[in-house]
Amino acid sequence: MRPWLVILGSVITVIGAGLIVSLFVLSGGSVTTDQYSIENPSIPGHTPWSQVVPRVITTQSTVSVSWTTTAPANVSLTPAVPCSSALGVCPSGPAVLNWTGVDTGKGTASSGSSSQFILQVSNPGSSSLRFSGVVSLSYNTGSPLPVWSLGLILVAGIILLAIGGIAVFLGLFLPGGVYDEPKEPTLGPFEPPPPSP
Repeated sequence: MRPWLVILGSVITVIGAGLIVSLFVLSGGSVTTDQYSIENPSIPGHTPWSQVVPRVITTQSTVSVSWTTTAPANVSLTPAVPCSSALGVCPSGPAVLNWTGVDTGKGTASSGSSSQFILQVSNPGSSSLRFSGVVSLSYNTGSPLPVWSLGLILVAGIILLAIGGIAVFLGLFLPGGVYDEPKEPTLGPFEPPPPSP
């Protein structure tokens, strides 16, 4: 066994593994969260009200809604597409979040393929109510490095792992002391000296 070769191989292996782990961290990018407050101080009885949620940055976003009202209401978050309505967008498809006849709600959904949403509030009662909500959009900003840089990091990590693994293997199984000077034989206590020439 060669201890120094084992130690050196272990260090190289750890560095290679660290490069590969950092690759996954770098390729994931960072997550950014934007929050928007949406309020209406007075929604009349038996009246719907809609508000467009600001544009989602990417289609791989997470949309979270938290809201309260002063009376039970029907609230939904629906994907939207551009149209000629007063809001500039129209509902498209089923709601991704939906509450019926409650005065508070909280939920999270994936944005899927939609880049815009409409928050719809309907007051089923006869008296007006106040709506207050917060919409959070969480999205991945993407990789801070180009693809070729990530590829170089991956190749370097694999090469270091291979070199470190080979060094550890050789350090464990190669016999030590093969380059030491041969030692002079010593005489035992009862061995006669060799005959002189």
